[in-house]
Amino acid sequence: MTPVDLPSAAESGSQRGGDGDRTPWTLRAIYAVIGCSTASIAPFVPVILKERGVSSAAIGFALGLAALLTTIVVPAWGHVADAMLGRLRAFRIGLIVAAAAAAGLMLDLPLAVIAAIVVSFTIFASLFLGLTDALAVAELTAPERQYGALRAHASLSYAVALIGIGFLYSWAGYGAAPAVFLLWAGIAFILVGRVRAKTSAAATRGAWKADAETSRRLGSVGRAFAVQPRLWIVLAVFAVAFAGMQAGLAFIGIRIVELGGKPSDVALSFSVSALTEIPGLVAAGWMGRRLGLRWLFAISLVLYGLCIMSWGILPSAIAINATRLVTGVAFGSLTAARVLLVPRLLPEKLQTTGQVLVVASTTGLGAVLGTMIGGVAYGSLGPTVFFVGAGGVAIAGGIASWFVLAGAVGGRLRTRSAGS
Repeated sequence: MTPVDLPSAAESGSQRGGDGDRTPWTLRAIYAVIGCSTASIAPFVPVILKERGVSSAAIGFALGLAALLTTIVVPAWGHVADAMLGRLRAFRIGLIVAAAAAAGLMLDLPLAVIAAIVVSFTIFASLFLGLTDALAVAELTAPERQYGALRAHASLSYAVALIGIGFLYSWAGYGAAPAVFLLWAGIAFILVGRVRAKTSAAATRGAWKADAETSRRLGSVGRAFAVQPRLWIVLAVFAVAFAGMQAGLAFIGIRIVELGGKPSDVALSFSVSALTEIPGLVAAGWMGRRLGLRWLFAISLVLYGLCIMSWGILPSAIAINATRLVTGVAFGSLTAARVLLVPRLLPEKLQTTGQVLVVASTTGLGAVLGTMIGGVAYGSLGPTVFFVGAGGVAIAGGIASWFVLAGAVGGRLRTRSAGS
C-alpha cells in the first residue's frame, strides 16, 4: 500500500473524535513564540554581516554553508525525533543549542567565529517549524482544515514582533538581537514542556523496533524514500523553486539599504510579508479543496517569482515593500501546502522526518543554491540581473511542481466528512 492509499490525516483525526476541531492552546502559543523568536534575528543576519564589513560574496558563502549543513543535520535530527528521543525532547534540545549559539553572538569574537556561530544558530533554528509542524499534524483532529489558521499564529506574531524589533534595533543597534532571541527561546522551552503529545516517544520507538529491518539504512530518512519513491523528485523541485526565493530574500534587505532604507524599513518589509501570509495560510485550505495542491504550489511560486523580478527594477524601499503584500499571500499558501503534502506522501510515524526533509530541501538545500550562487551574482552582475534571474528560477520551480505533483498527491484537499 502506498502512502496516498492510506487514510488521510484529516480522516485519521476525525476517527479519533472526542475533541471536535479544537486546537490545543499550547500549539497556538508555541507557533506564536516561534514567530517572535525568528523575527529577532533571522531577517537581519545578512544586514548584520554587511554592517561588519563582510562582502556580498562572503555573506552568500556563509549563508550557503549554513544551509548546506542544515540539509544534513535537520533530516538527521528528524530521525532522532521520530526513532529515538521523541519529538518533544528533540525540540527542547534544539532550543538549547540554538540559544547557546545566540548567546555567543553577544561576545566580542573574531569574525570567523561569529560566522561559525551564525551557521550553528541557523541549523538548529531551522528545526523549530519542522518539529512544530510534525507535532501539529499529529495532534490536530482535522489538520487539512485546521493547520492554516494555526500556522497563522506564527505569521501574525512574527509581523507584530518585527514592527517593534525594527524600531528597537534602529535605536539600540543590532547587538540587541541575541538577547531578544534568548528571551523567546526560554519561553518556547517552557511551552514545549507543556505539550501532551498523543503519539508518545515510547510508542514511536516501538514502531521503529518492529520495522527495524526495513529502516536499517539511513534510518527514517532511508525508510521515507523507500516508502515513497516520488519523494526524491518532489524534494528536488522544491529545492530549485526555493533557491530562487531564498536568493531573493537573502539580499532584499541589502537592496533596501542600498536604496536608502533604514533598519525599520528592512523590518517593515518582512513584517508586511508576514501579515499577508495570514490570509494566504487561511485561504490555502479553501483553494486546496477547489484547485488542489499542485495548482496551489504552481500559482503561488509564479506570483512570488514575478515579485522577486521586480525588486531589481523598483526605485525605492517603499515600492519594494508594496510587492511584499503579494509575496506574503503566496508564501502563506506555500507554507500550508507543503506541510499538508507530507501526510499524503508518508505514514504518521515518518511525519517528523518528512516535515524536516521538506525544510531541508527548501530553506536548506534551496538556500545553499540560492545564497552561494546569488552572493556572487549580486556582487558581479548587479541587482537587476540578479533579481530577474532569482525570480525566473522560482517561476521555473512552480511550473515543475505542477508536473511532479500530478495525481492523488497533488489533488484536492478533502472536505470534512459527514460524521466528523
